[in-house]
Amino acid sequence: MDLFGLTKTELEEHLMRKGLQRFRATQLLDWVYKKGKTEVDEFTNWPKKMRERYSDPSVLGLSILPLKEKLIQNSLDGTKKALLELKDGELVETVYIPESDRATVCFSSQVGCKMGCNFCATGKSGFSRDLEAGEIVGQLYYWQQTKGLRVTNAVAMGQGEPLDNWDNFLKALYIINDADCLNLGARHLTVSTCGIVPGIKKMAKEPLQVNLSVSLHAPTDELRSQIMPINRRYPLKELMEAIEEYIRETNRRVTLEYTVIPRFNDGKTNAALLIALLKDRLVHVNVIPVNPQVGEDEGESLYHAKEFVNLIKPQLNVTLRRSRGADIDAACGQLRRKVLK
Repeated sequence: MDLFGLTKTELEEHLMRKGLQRFRATQLLDWVYKKGKTEVDEFTNWPKKMRERYSDPSVLGLSILPLKEKLIQNSLDGTKKALLELKDGELVETVYIPESDRATVCFSSQVGCKMGCNFCATGKSGFSRDLEAGEIVGQLYYWQQTKGLRVTNAVAMGQGEPLDNWDNFLKALYIINDADCLNLGARHLTVSTCGIVPGIKKMAKEPLQVNLSVSLHAPTDELRSQIMPINRRYPLKELMEAIEEYIRETNRRVTLEYTVIPRFNDGKTNAALLIALLKDRLVHVNVIPVNPQVGEDEGESLYHAKEFVNLIKPQLNVTLRRSRGADIDAACGQLRRKVLK
């Protein structure tokens, strides 16, 4: 059993079946998550005979194996991107974004993605499988313990659609939040979705007070369906109803991501349509210049994004968000499990 995929309660029950006392689970979690130790021989508050007995992972019945680093890239702006190998040889990417007042990990929820948004490179590499809870938790553990870096925030904005991997993803969130595990506060966790309406409604019922971010990217069904196939299944009317339900249930502001694609979803007409769609709702709009994919040039995307912000700013709460790590393909929509030759 993968330790990183177990809640504290599950670990307690597992160790008790192995003949250990319940409190040994707290000790084990402290050694692994807080001290970064993954060998039973290093658990010095366990009696010597116990350490000797359970030093063989097959006896303990647990694997305590961090994800394997295949490649790490460093951006000129300080962002780091890691390509990690999973137990079956599949690869997944995660990004570390340091700032003066915080350090954010962008983590993945699937190997590849099914959603097929046409401005995003991730889906172009295909979909392989869902990540297990431990593989999601393991990405944060990699940065926090394997690399020894400070982590204050985490966003599920990497590869995959988290709400399409509901059970594994939700379990991982609770482990990440658990004070005995990674101990990351719920309000420092952000769940990003392309608009899985049933998942948004389920998130509204969860007691975990995480932040919700929804990829909007267009103010009409006609435009949104051209770039986001998910809109054909869950059109804007259903999506906005689900967002309103989330706001009513949680009393929390929802962030809406809007990637500006020059001469497609910007300009005065789209600005007016977006204002009409969102005005008087408890939402915040992040406007993002479209990031170049492999072989593409950034062009005028930043100019068009700034112009769009100026058009909607008088009526909506809006921020122009500059993506980090574009020079190493670590920015929004660029993660692609790419191995450098």
